[in-house]
Amino acid sequence: MKVESRKRQFILEGKIKACFCEGCGQTTDKVFVGEWMPSNKPKDEEFLSTAPVKKGKESKNGAAALSPAAENQYWIRCAACNQVHLLKEWQIQIDRDISPDELNPEECQVYSPHGIYAKGDALYHQALGEVGVVREKQSTGSGAYVIIVEFCKSGRKQLLENVRVTPAKEKSAESITDIIKLKLRR
Repeated sequence: MKVESRKRQFILEGKIKACFCEGCGQTTDKVFVGEWMPSNKPKDEEFLSTAPVKKGKESKNGAAALSPAAENQYWIRCAACNQVHLLKEWQIQIDRDISPDELNPEECQVYSPHGIYAKGDALYHQALGEVGVVREKQSTGSGAYVIIVEFCKSGRKQLLENVRVTPAKEKSAESITDIIKLKLRR
């Protein structure tokens, strides 16, 4: 059984981000057409080149090294101009919108207000007992950061992110003035 990468699964499902098309010169939606397979047919010898074939460049077990053409490549069609391009897997950007219904708590990061999260991260909120996906990141006027997470049952919730904890010893008059000065500098 061949293990497929997550990116390959997204490409085969047609979840490809809109990108620049060289045919029409616009940023357009892309459609998966098919997978490119290397041919098993041997290449005909070129009559113009007279380079000798070197037999000493084989690997230790006697098999020739795999060619770089064996890399995953896909036929992708532009939705606007219908021109088809052959693209390597690394050239294709996928649309990673994950539904919260598809997630298991074991696959997710446990939410903590002290953590830093990116758009599209899968989170498990222990207090709610639910899994969700980070949909947006925003900064508030006070300098705090908020993430908007979409949960299965609870819907969209705003959660704090990157909250700093200061020990109780530092809560003197000097530390409060330092905090005020820091806020004023921003």
